[in-house]
Amino acid sequence: MKALAGLLIAILHFGLLSGCGQQEPNRPGSSDASAKAEIMSHDLGPFFSEETAMYDRMRAAVGTNSADSWTRMMIAHHEGGAAISRIALSANLPMQEAQLVRRTLEEQEEAVDTLRRSLVDGIPSVDDALIFVDPIQSTHDETMAIFGSDVFEVWLRKMIGHHRGAIGMCDVLLRQNGLDPETALLVRSLRAKQVSEMGVLEKALDQLGR
Repeated sequence: MKALAGLLIAILHFGLLSGCGQQEPNRPGSSDASAKAEIMSHDLGPFFSEETAMYDRMRAAVGTNSADSWTRMMIAHHEGGAAISRIALSANLPMQEAQLVRRTLEEQEEAVDTLRRSLVDGIPSVDDALIFVDPIQSTHDETMAIFGSDVFEVWLRKMIGHHRGAIGMCDVLLRQNGLDPETALLVRSLRAKQVSEMGVLEKALDQLGR
């Protein structure tokens, strides 16, 4: 019972602190960003609910130390990405577009399976989790500002931001002192995959010519 109470307190504390840090993304062309935000307030798009749920799950994923928090947050991150990809597939995309979405979905599911094997039990440490507040918030701000009528293009742009966010999370953890070699290897491996996958997505976006 004490362990459960401690976990609930830790999750609440982390959520409150990260919520206090929320702010509008610092993007060029503020008037353009404001116009986009106004449009989004009327048409939130098919991904909105899952993006919001992913954001909440990541902020609540407090582990026993910074590495365990990273693992739990990355699981929530990839599960959210997989859910967003499934939504895109439900839009009956052309075959080539659907193949790319399906490939990304499979990679996200594979990453979740790998990360789950690294979870550890213990008392949650809020302080160790706070290093990830900024990258979680900046990724959320970036992807939530992306909208449009073309589901595939919107998915591409959101996934590029999604992958960029994962890379940022990896970089934060790799800068920490005392990271054990096995964890460092896992983080670098996941980071390399995210960089590679983001390159594929960026190339697909370029080919759209928009």
